[in-house]
Amino acid sequence: MDLGLLTWLRLVCPQNATVDSTANLDQNSSTSSTVDNSFYTQIMLHRGVLQFDQELALDPLTQSTVAAIAHSDDFNTKFGQAMVKMGAIQVLTGEQGQIRKSCRAINL
Repeated sequence: MDLGLLTWLRLVCPQNATVDSTANLDQNSSTSSTVDNSFYTQIMLHRGVLQFDQELALDPLTQSTVAAIAHSDDFNTKFGQAMVKMGAIQVLTGEQGQIRKSCRAINL
């Protein structure tokens, strides 16, 4: 993790804090409230707040995808298309499905 980010996070979110603080996952302060590709640019710069997110930029299986998204000129178009596709997913409701306690196995 970027040392400047680590220092800042330790100030904002101390280990034994008694008050909840917030830290944006997108460290670009000018666009942290906007859906854009800045998050991907930030994790390429080792500024991922969550280890899982940072590993996306470091893992050989995903780093080329992260780079492509970070440098994409059509992020908004592709994001919109993905949301339309997700809207077509038939969500199970009521007794039709279950919320798994472990994502690897059905609840018994």
